Amino acid sequence: MGKRIKEGLSYSTLLWLFMLGSVVGFIFEGLHAVVRRGAWENHSATVWGPFCIIYGIGAVAVYLVSLILMDRSIPEQFLMFTAAGSTVEYVCSFIQERVFGSRSWDYSARFMNINGRICLEMSLIWGILGLGFARLVFPFVLKAADAVHSHVSRFACIALTVFMAMNLLVSAAAVLRWRDRRNGLPPRNAAESYIDSKYGEEVMERIYGNMEFGEEE
Repeated sequence: MGKRIKEGLSYSTLLWLFMLGSVVGFIFEGLHAVVRRGAWENHSATVWGPFCIIYGIGAVAVYLVSLILMDRSIPEQFLMFTAAGSTVEYVCSFIQERVFGSRSWDYSARFMNINGRICLEMSLIWGILGLGFARLVFPFVLKAADAVHSHVSRFACIALTVFMAMNLLVSAAAVLRWRDRRNGLPPRNAAESYIDSKYGEEVMERIYGNMEFGEEE
């Protein structure tokens, strides 16, 4: 089992989990919006591709917790997944607000919320998703760990890493520039002028329709 855990901690395994979790999270949030509000919503965190990265981060966190708690009882696992998912959600919300001055979700109206960043309902959902992952998906992920160490996989991991690094960098620059435009600040250089032309108001509203800007706490 020790060897399995070591192989399970490989960068390639964690990267694929992050990518898969981000895409599944994007689909989950869209379907959740359809059920609750009758319309699909774009919850992508990046300007390129359908990646809701908080779910990618959450998938990695849940996976790491699964490695540690694989022999623990169901109640113990549920509590740890609930805590891990809630922590990821709170920290991501806090960082987004401090860095970009915006929020992509606000649970202030939900029962038992903390600063609008997490709430009881979503915490329980994290616990359920984590438990489902541990019981149904985790065994297959461990078995697949051996298969992701081929040369093809290494090349794919390098390509995905470069792509996501650029994606996150461009996305951050676009959101920061969006914030500055809303505050009436003109572009300061050619790069910001290009961002304004490429990622104007209409484009940003379409990608980040659920993002709200406001004053920092």
